[in-house]
Amino acid sequence: MVDDTTGRSGDRAERRTASRRGVLRAAAAAVVGGVGVGATTGRVAAGNKGCGAENVSAPDDFPRVSTRDHFDADANLINGETEWSYDVAGSWPAFGERELTLFVHGWRSSDEEDEPIDAGQECENALRAEGYDGSVAVYSWDSDKGDSIDLGWASAKDIAKRNGKKLANVCQWYANEYEVDVRLIAHSLGARVVMYALQTLEEAYEERDLLASVSLVGAAVEKDSPSMDAGFWDEEFGDHVEYATERLDNFHSYDDGILNDVFRTRETEEAVGEVGIQYEAPDNYTDVDVTAEIDCHRNYYKETEGIVDQIVARW
Repeated sequence: MVDDTTGRSGDRAERRTASRRGVLRAAAAAVVGGVGVGATTGRVAAGNKGCGAENVSAPDDFPRVSTRDHFDADANLINGETEWSYDVAGSWPAFGERELTLFVHGWRSSDEEDEPIDAGQECENALRAEGYDGSVAVYSWDSDKGDSIDLGWASAKDIAKRNGKKLANVCQWYANEYEVDVRLIAHSLGARVVMYALQTLEEAYEERDLLASVSLVGAAVEKDSPSMDAGFWDEEFGDHVEYATERLDNFHSYDDGILNDVFRTRETEEAVGEVGIQYEAPDNYTDVDVTAEIDCHRNYYKETEGIVDQIVARW
């Protein structure tokens, strides 16, 4: 467990020292070596059945930052974890030597069925096909907790929010410790984790432009959330987007059936991953309409069916 204790910018040096010790311990325990490219298929993630090929199967040691089992079904911290803690696992070749891209998965991704690492492997394959040579890892979080009538949607939203501090913690530590770029690709409800990470990078760490880029794909957040003026009653992240990342690209599809059906049913409004932003956008924000390429919620980050070529082209 890697832990930050305060979350205040005045104690930044203390937090980074604690983070470095914990990450190095975890990295030393991991198997050193390359990450293989999976050739067989994995399992279909909940909420995505009915479209798109299954993800490739990742090796067990696929690199990950994990906050699995940090929360119970009611989004309460458990097992001695704190609001800043995270774990590092798997094989990390070239640890700290290259820029890092973290893939943040979406809702109902089961760790027991290897769905987070399979999605991470799929995204890495697509990045490698575009010539990307940075490190790639998955950010794995408790997106499948909760068993209420809404299939755990409300709990997952709360857990996503609380993961914002954890994700911000690892991003600021890695970027500052190794002086390399950190990029985020967030799929579906993983975009909510990222929005709160951007908020934390500004409010707790005062880290302007810490992230080299944020790419949202099929983002399951409200269409006004990333704007500069979402209104009194809605979550608003526009200022944090402008502050904490050099650019944010939102790849959206009007033909995303999951966002059209599942998200609208639960939130009674449209997602930014379906229709793009509502109201004034941050200066570093760009909507990219990929409707012509994407008609399946699980395809954005795929090597063959996805739009990772467009993501990398904007880096």
